[in-house]
Amino acid sequence: MSAIRGFGLGMLAMYLLDPDVGRRRRALVVDQFASTRNRLTHFADTAYRDAVNRSYGVAARLRPGTGRLQPMTAHQVEERVRARIGRVVRNSHALRVQARDDGTVVLSGPVLASEVNRLMSAVWSVRGVTGIEDQLQVHEQPGNVSALQGALAHEGRRGAGMAESWPPSIRLLAGVAGGALALAGLSRNRPLGMLQALLGGALVTRALANRKLGEVTGMAGPRSVHIDKEMFIAAPPERVFDFWQHQENFPQFMRNVEEVRPTGEDCWHWKVAGPFGPVEWDARITERELNRRLAWHTVEGAPVESEGRVDFEPAGEGTRLRVSMDYAPAAGAIGHAAARLLGRDAKTEMDEDLMRVKSFLETGVAARDSAARRAAEDAQRLH
Repeated sequence: MSAIRGFGLGMLAMYLLDPDVGRRRRALVVDQFASTRNRLTHFADTAYRDAVNRSYGVAARLRPGTGRLQPMTAHQVEERVRARIGRVVRNSHALRVQARDDGTVVLSGPVLASEVNRLMSAVWSVRGVTGIEDQLQVHEQPGNVSALQGALAHEGRRGAGMAESWPPSIRLLAGVAGGALALAGLSRNRPLGMLQALLGGALVTRALANRKLGEVTGMAGPRSVHIDKEMFIAAPPERVFDFWQHQENFPQFMRNVEEVRPTGEDCWHWKVAGPFGPVEWDARITERELNRRLAWHTVEGAPVESEGRVDFEPAGEGTRLRVSMDYAPAAGAIGHAAARLLGRDAKTEMDEDLMRVKSFLETGVAARDSAARRAAEDAQRLH
């Protein structure tokens, strides 16, 4: 254990004290710790209010005379249904809900086929619902339905895990109990103490991630991390789309992308700088709608699995760019959290890269800190 701790501290020191980029890395770590502290403060406040509200609810149920359920009005049923489906359907705003006096709920509007069963189960679970009148417009894919934009075809896999979410008060209680269990275990040197520390750490991890442990570690269930990004670019959709479909130019703007080259029709080979050396994979364009949409998917067996799409929407004299992506990081959510702490996660890099693209398309001046340029400059220094 001492050797492992020494090796880990040595690797951390090498990473943070690098003479070239160590200062930037240390600043990123400090920023991430500050951001984490703010999120934890917000979470604690939310958990406190959730616990107070739940205690009021329990107290109300225990009062004399409140044991019998009062009949619900159509408006109450309708509002409860709306609140429930918002937890299981990504584009719930596209659905129309109407409750009748007899408890029948009329559902209409567009919905993905992968979400229908979950939607029906959620509506039936609402107290006061006696029947459902189905007037839904079911779509296998979002296609050109504007109300379904932003819902990928595989969103059903993500939504299935929503039922496993813990409310804020339960997460806080589990986190505190797990932390106490882990500290008590670490204070004991016996094998039982190590087991106790592991159980406490698992409970803390489950509470913080609010996902099953198998999903957190990437060993079971949906391993993907979902990212949505939207920005306005002061350039026409035709120009933005043309730039995006020529992926061989990406290394000029994406800081960690070293090379993108075509290997066939709508197929590209990517080489990206990683913390332990370059990572390479192949990706294929799966959907191309001129000046409106590009979708991609990594080929089977790629070390980094990802899929997503980019939508180009005219907005005045510019373009509203929407990026929706899922990727599977190494070690699941734990790997994503570690990368995020060091500022190397996909979301942080995407934010930075998109700002470079925006700047270039609006000004015509390319960024100077891309991976390709850094590699060329390093090669010149070596010679």
